[in-house]
Amino acid sequence: MGIRLTFILPASNDVPVGGFKIIYQYANALTKDGYDVTICYTYSSLPNSDFFKHRLGRLKHHLFKWRYDRYRVTWFRLDPRIKLKFDIIGNSEIPDGDVVIATTAPTATFVSKLSAKKGSKFYFIQSYEAWWYHGRIDELEETYRLGLNNMVISQDLFNKVFAVTGKKPYYLPNFYMQQEFFVVNNIKQRRNTVALLNHQQLSKRTAFGIKVLKKVKKEIPDLRVELFGTNNEPENLPSYFRYTHRATSEQLRESIYGQAKVYLLPSVLEGWGLTGMEAMASGAVLVASNIGGIEDYANDTNSILVPPDDIQAFSDAVIRLLRDDEERVRLADKASLDMQNFTLKKSKDRLEEIIDQSDSRERIENVRRES
Repeated sequence: MGIRLTFILPASNDVPVGGFKIIYQYANALTKDGYDVTICYTYSSLPNSDFFKHRLGRLKHHLFKWRYDRYRVTWFRLDPRIKLKFDIIGNSEIPDGDVVIATTAPTATFVSKLSAKKGSKFYFIQSYEAWWYHGRIDELEETYRLGLNNMVISQDLFNKVFAVTGKKPYYLPNFYMQQEFFVVNNIKQRRNTVALLNHQQLSKRTAFGIKVLKKVKKEIPDLRVELFGTNNEPENLPSYFRYTHRATSEQLRESIYGQAKVYLLPSVLEGWGLTGMEAMASGAVLVASNIGGIEDYANDTNSILVPPDDIQAFSDAVIRLLRDDEERVRLADKASLDMQNFTLKKSKDRLEEIIDQSDSRERIENVRRES
């Protein structure tokens, strides 16, 4: 019998989400390693939700199940051995196991209340998720004190969690899929194209990025912009913008990141900034805010990092790279090389080390002896 591991995710609407993608990739890799993996989706994504309202709402969902995207995952290919359970609202619906991992702040509260039979409890912290609590940081930080085994993906999150709890969390850096993102189009021969993510979260600052590129256009007349995202195309985009809705990995690699000289990432908050890593691996130079969650993989030797609110610094950096091919190619070559250090295997192995080092060690060793 393999180690029984359960991921707890918030409700899904079958829409590509970076945090979900990371969990799915871990789930596939662990299953391949012999783990018995279950993914449970809570009925509600929101914290402090009403149990009885959930039961009534779930009944309605089940009666009209065919109408809802929350009962399927079509945008990512999960290993068929992974078990999926939807609309979870209570302890009895979680399988007994050896390890259970919360993946958001609300699911951390949920996991903290589970019985010990569900496994040793972990909290995989992927961002500073104050948005769950309408910006109330004290409520977010209370989830760090729940007594779970905290795991963080960046040094910035490490420092924040340590400051709150006084206990060092486990550091589990992110990765990208090397078989999906690599240099296809010659770095030296690219046109004056910049790629930008369209995202509904205000912290991603899509509107700010568009303003930056409008300034760049005044200096670079042949500028082209590859805008992409899971949301609908923004209204009134300039004619030099092209929008790709729900871009596939192949489209990103070959037509978006792979065509761009520069990837613009103007976020003010990132848990990791996964798209920046994907773009760098595909040959685009990153111009980004110098914030935590990006600085784990980006630095002055492979990117250009600027103050988050300095629109002139952003536009100057993009213009500089579009005009100076020598600097751009040097940074792009270094970036694509550096990104090769961030592999799924390294992160998966690190996750297994963390599980072994935690309070789950005795439980896991017993499972291995019985196997």
